[in-house]
Order: sequence, then C-alpha cells, then structure tokens
Amino acid sequence: MLIERGMIVRGTDGDLGTVAEVVADKGVDVFRGIVLAHGLFGLKQAFVPGEQVVRVEQNVVHVRLSKTEAEQLPAPPVGGQTYEGRDLQP
Repeated sequence: MLIERGMIVRGTDGDLGTVAEVVADKGVDVFRGIVLAHGLFGLKQAFVPGEQVVRVEQNVVHVRLSKTEAEQLPAPPVGGQTYEGRDLQP
C-alpha cells in the first residue's frame, strides 16, 4: 500500500499527526521515511525514518514511536533528497 500526503500517522500511544511528505533517495526507488506534520495545526515538521514504519492500513501509517519520542525527532532532511518526486536539491 502506498503512503500518501494527509494520511494519519499513528504511534504506540495514539495519533501523532499526518504525513506531510514521503522521502526517497534521488534517482532510485528507495523509501527513506516520511515527514510528519504535527503540533498545533500541524505546523511543526519532523523526519520519521523508514525503519520506524511498522505497517500501512487504509488511511493510517503505523510507526513504533510514542508521542514523546515523536516530539524529539529531527527536522526533515534537505538537499539530495526527493519528496514525492520533487527534487529539493538547491
């Protein structure tokens, strides 16, 4: 099942936010992770590595992170990455 923008991201203790972007290596078909939109009105963004994704069901991406762990995730990567087919390299 494909991961798409807007899907709910559910952690080990509830909903964390939504998928803002899907991250893959430029030029190859390798999934690296997702950008999580969370916080008030989804204004904060964090990178969730692909190895944290457990499964995808209907409109939900399940990850093995708690709400506390999600708050401590790093910002999304930039440069050399492709977000859903758009090259973000400067």
